[in-house]
Amino acid sequence: MKEQLPASQDPKRKWLLWGIPLCAIMMISQLDRALSGNSRSWLYVFEWPFFAVFLYYMYWKLGQPEDYDDSSDPKRELED
Repeated sequence: MKEQLPASQDPKRKWLLWGIPLCAIMMISQLDRALSGNSRSWLYVFEWPFFAVFLYYMYWKLGQPEDYDDSSDPKRELED
């Protein structure tokens, strides 16, 4: 059986934090495009911070301990 790592050391969720600076870079590049006259880029200027907040929320949510209670689930039996 595999030993479970603490949430602070889980490598599966740490990649989410790499997305936050990427979202900031994309927001800045879209802001530059919007200020130079591309009106469609204004939507993306406000969209990238929402993506960054969502990534942080997922990072936080995946770090929370999850209690699973299967006492109300029906038991299955294997058939021969």
